Amino acid sequence: MEFNERTPLEQGFAPIFQAEVRPALMSLEGERLALLAKAKRYGTIVLGIALVIAGAIVLKFGATIGPIIGAVFVGIIGLVGMGIARSMQASKWSGSVVGAVMPAVCAHVGELRYDSSASGGFPLDRMRSLGIIGGYDNSTLSDRMEGRHRDTEFELVEAKLTKKSQDSDGDTQTSTVFDGLLFNIGVPVAVPTPILITRDYGKVANKLGSMFSGKKGRGMPRVEVPHEAFEAVFEVHAENPEAARSFLPPAFLDNLLAIGEQEGGNKGTKAMVAGFADQSFYLALSRSGDFMAMGSLSTPVADMEDDLHAVFADIEMVHRVIDRLHGV
Repeated sequence: MEFNERTPLEQGFAPIFQAEVRPALMSLEGERLALLAKAKRYGTIVLGIALVIAGAIVLKFGATIGPIIGAVFVGIIGLVGMGIARSMQASKWSGSVVGAVMPAVCAHVGELRYDSSASGGFPLDRMRSLGIIGGYDNSTLSDRMEGRHRDTEFELVEAKLTKKSQDSDGDTQTSTVFDGLLFNIGVPVAVPTPILITRDYGKVANKLGSMFSGKKGRGMPRVEVPHEAFEAVFEVHAENPEAARSFLPPAFLDNLLAIGEQEGGNKGTKAMVAGFADQSFYLALSRSGDFMAMGSLSTPVADMEDDLHAVFADIEMVHRVIDRLHGV
């Protein structure tokens, strides 16, 4: 098992990997095999139970419709149960890998701390009051990072925010409000006025959004900025429009636009909502796929190099956002 340095941030990590990370990972291979076997065993038990119940269904409903109902039951309950059994063991394995890898990665990058459980929380209320994220009643946070880059403090977290509502029949439904990454990045001077940078949904939708936002978020006055490309995809709102225009010169809007275009993945600028308040830049990037994911139960530790490169790539993404804010 080797680590081949590919990017500037990875430079110098190969000897650290050989001395610290590789021995720690290799010692965990036995744990991976044991957890994988346990997942398969639990999955087999769940599938067996589902088959027994399916047999009872066949006896109850007869040979005509019983097999159909039984097959559906096995397909849904059996496969879901097997997935849960594997997920539980995969979570344990991921925790072990994080413990072996991230202390060395954080020390190599410098001024970086990582907590997979996000026990430190995140200022969600401030982002909601700015209108960056919508109303929610349940939040799931993970993979919290905090540190410093270019003498700029930052924190980010992977978040899934959901909200419950009732349909016309009175049934409860759960919808996803946000799924992606949330950033809190320091700015060197106090922001003169709360500012929201949100998507342009068209005149009618924008007007409706403003009507239902009160005096916060889209309810703040609209700010016209002298940047045609920026205005084509974003709307700016602020308590003090003139102060916001002075704070957001065209060159800075270039950089904010580049963040959305480069870090928004397949969605591009549609993935980005941002804002400024006090001495913070808040950014929400919706995205699919796990952040800081490492360690698959089906992948031997000797084949985990790509996982480590992906971890560095996620950290580099944070640095790129800060670089853009600094005009680099």
